[in-house]
Formats: sequence, C-alpha cells, structure tokens
Amino acid sequence: MDLMNSIFRSYLDIFVIVFIDDILVYSRSKAEHANHLRVVHQVLRDRELYAKDRLTSAPVLGLPEGSEGYVVYCDTSGVWLGCVLMQHGKVIAYVSRQLRKHEKNYPTRDLELAAVLHALKIWRHYIYGIHVEVFTDYKILQFIFRQKELNL
Repeated sequence: MDLMNSIFRSYLDIFVIVFIDDILVYSRSKAEHANHLRVVHQVLRDRELYAKDRLTSAPVLGLPEGSEGYVVYCDTSGVWLGCVLMQHGKVIAYVSRQLRKHEKNYPTRDLELAAVLHALKIWRHYIYGIHVEVFTDYKILQFIFRQKELNL
C-alpha cells in the first residue's frame, strides 16, 4: 500500500484512492474516466508494475458451472495474503486479508501454507467433493506431504 501511495501521490484524492491491494479511480464523466484510466495505466507501466493476467482478464466475477474442477491461486507478502478461485479461466471469487500481528513472524513456508488453508476454508462450500488444483509461487510446498513433522 505504501508503494502504491507513493507512486500515485500526485493523483491521490483527485481521482485515485489506494486501499490495500485495490486502486479506485473515480471521475465525473465517462470521457474523464477513460482519461484517468489511461493515466493510471501509464503510471503503472512506467514503474513496470504489471497486473497479473489472471486477475485482470475477467471484468466481473463468474458463476460456478456444474461440478467441474476449480483452480486456486494463492500468494503472500510480509503484510497480506490473497487467493483467487477460478473455473474455466474465469474468476469465481477472491479473498485477501492482512496478516495478524503474530503471523508476521512466521517463516515464508508457513505463510504460504496459511494462505492455502485460508482459501480452502473460505471456499469449502464450492470445493467439497470436487477436484481442486492449488497453485502457489512457493515451490517447497509441493513436498508438504513428505514432511515428517509440521508445526501447528
């Protein structure tokens, strides 16, 4: 959030508001809004901050279709964790939250696993009894079932 606030400092409270992982652009007219969006995209391009395609390709959340499988993408940072639930390449739901004070001391493996568990707990009504693929950018978690001992 601090990074985004510093990048958009000259536009904050004029037509941009940054909140955790969202950039809100507001305008008085459709033409003005198109211009504001161009400015925001240019600022992001200039700083080489590109949105993940999976999060930006769908303009609205999709509805789940039948009992076909889901894909869950999870990621964490030092201050938040976030997850996206997808089916057929469409975003069905997303969730993010700030880390609790004690969680900031967790090692990366535990944070990444906490994100996966958070997603599975939140979306259990979607995924119960259905094939689910979980993706995370932390490669060590692929060996989680081979661990002899896990901390609580």
